[in-house]
Amino acid sequence: MARQFPAALRTAAWGLATCTALISSAAAQTPRAMLVVDGSNSMWGQIDGTAKITIAREVVQDLLADLPPDLALGLTAYGHRRSGDCTDVEVLVQPDANSRNAIRSQMEQLIPRGKTPMAEAVRQAAESLGAASGPATVILVSDGVETCAPDVCEAVRALNDSSVDFTAHVIGFDIRDKAAHDQFACVAQSTGGRYLSVDSADELSAALIATTALPERREALPLITQAGRVHFVASHKVRGKLQNLPAHWQLHDGSGALLMTGFHNSGGQIDLKPGSYQLTAIDPDSKRRETRKIRITNGGSMQITLMFP
Repeated sequence: MARQFPAALRTAAWGLATCTALISSAAAQTPRAMLVVDGSNSMWGQIDGTAKITIAREVVQDLLADLPPDLALGLTAYGHRRSGDCTDVEVLVQPDANSRNAIRSQMEQLIPRGKTPMAEAVRQAAESLGAASGPATVILVSDGVETCAPDVCEAVRALNDSSVDFTAHVIGFDIRDKAAHDQFACVAQSTGGRYLSVDSADELSAALIATTALPERREALPLITQAGRVHFVASHKVRGKLQNLPAHWQLHDGSGALLMTGFHNSGGQIDLKPGSYQLTAIDPDSKRRETRKIRITNGGSMQITLMFP
């Protein structure tokens, strides 16, 4: 089913500078991933008049059509059956290369109701993947902080430090709380994954495409405590596929002073001190401009993808 939301042409994603293929030439085993979807009551909140759960359903429907055919994908949800229950986690679809129709069906039936037992959901997802016997990927989509475990980051770190070998990529959906950003970033970084923050249907779509294209395993990234590294790229869709777009870039600080200007064929990166910035990409052919405001609070690694029509 095609999404019918207004085009949100700016995509911000915390994490990765470039996306590599899910399977390297050396990989011998079938890639496995588990999509973990937030079914807590807050997913009834709206973005531009549309419930976040509706956006998530339709974005996942679109994603399934574009995934590598050999990706064994499963679906886990939490908070979707009972209110106030920290044990409400369910593996809805076991990872399988032929799981697409089952995932579509389960997403349509997902009704947000309860709490956010994120740590337990990640644990069950990793175990369902058989992560104890080899590397696997968990992709968590959530619009709020953990409401059950006292320290979700420590719980996930302990799980990953045990015999369970997995990478967690976290997509924060419509997150406004700094504590939530910090929590999600910690969960991702403690497993060698990436945290991506999104605010719209188009941004969620781009983030899911990015995380399903990531390698199964990366070394954990060190936390940057001062400057933040910003990776930037311009993209557009060609026959439904995201492609990088050569662009002229400008970066201004909070006072409007120009800090960087130049042409990049496939994006670039820059280290910035904490503060507010504005990043602009200009299409050299159409002269169209896309702009995103950035705030660096305490280091980390951020990717900004500016989407052109």
